[in-house]
Amino acid sequence: MNKTNLILALTLFWFSFSFGQQKDTIYGKVKSIREKVIFLTERENPKLFDIDGDYGHSGFMGPESTISRFKSIWYSTNFCYYINYERHYNENGLLIEDIWYDKKDSLENYYRYEYDKQDRLIRKIDSIYDLVYIDTHYYERDRHETIISQNSDLDFYNYRYKRYDENGKLIRQKSIDEYGTIDEYIFKYNDSGKLLYRIYKNPNSYRKVGERSWSWGVQDTIGNIYKDLVNKYDESNRLIDRKTYGLNSDGDHKGTKLGEHTIYKYKNNNLIQEIRGFSSDRPYYTNYEYDKENRLKKKYYYTEKESNTIRIEKYDYRDDKIRFLEYTEEHWPSKELKTYKIKFDYKYDSNGNWNEIVKKVDGIELYKWIRQIEYYK
Repeated sequence: MNKTNLILALTLFWFSFSFGQQKDTIYGKVKSIREKVIFLTERENPKLFDIDGDYGHSGFMGPESTISRFKSIWYSTNFCYYINYERHYNENGLLIEDIWYDKKDSLENYYRYEYDKQDRLIRKIDSIYDLVYIDTHYYERDRHETIISQNSDLDFYNYRYKRYDENGKLIRQKSIDEYGTIDEYIFKYNDSGKLLYRIYKNPNSYRKVGERSWSWGVQDTIGNIYKDLVNKYDESNRLIDRKTYGLNSDGDHKGTKLGEHTIYKYKNNNLIQEIRGFSSDRPYYTNYEYDKENRLKKKYYYTEKESNTIRIEKYDYRDDKIRFLEYTEEHWPSKELKTYKIKFDYKYDSNGNWNEIVKKVDGIELYKWIRQIEYYK
């Protein structure tokens, strides 16, 4: 995969992460998990530039985003990203330590979590190199949560406040940074608890500083209040339309402007198409097809019709696990479609959880994803 295709592919992945990932249920009471990917040949994870780190051009993106990106690319493409971590859990199943490593097994990041008697998070300690960030959570009954983030060495400070309704839904969120800048959101839901829209009190605005120049930032204490996210649902309460808005950066810079617009289409309770676009670009399509057991069997991108697509993924399952993937992508600049045959071979531990997956591309073993699980007795 060349660098141009890589950028486009990663952009499309972020569009539809949740619909391309295989669910992975772990059986047993887990005490710790150690996961790592091993490159079996000289081929490694893609990098846009030679100076990129072990986790690629984007770098280490934090635990959940890194895991999500890795799993999506592992099951959906002919290549592989990087993952290497160790997690420890208490007897209530709560994460208490999260340790991340680079390819030499040197420390990348370290996280520690502490909880109160109600299993609510009260402290998160994030250590990177010689810097330590601490999030401390304070609760007032079940409706109010205050989070103070700080790093003494950098003189960093951030204050966040969250308010919940009687159903535990977030209805207000406020953030104050070390400069006193306040960002505030209000969330509104329908009778079924689905988010209808979000109101944003944006402290930033545009100010004209010349005949053709505008400055952006905190200009006064008033700010701008507008709906920055609007959702619509069908009679089955399925999301069918999502729009995001931002302040208008064109012309007189007044009012708001549509940013991203996504339309969702369904058939037999399955999502069959996403149409996603931005105010100044043509829309991108992601199309889904399913087998008789409602498992994803095909996904193709970019255009509405498969005949004009630039990428196709076809899946085959055994025991509800993805065993085979046929991956086709358009190569640049020839624009010819090339197809790869990918096979996933699994091994399992005594609890029925996989502890090794080997990814073969066109018959060659390229990547091994290993997992060691320690259980509470």
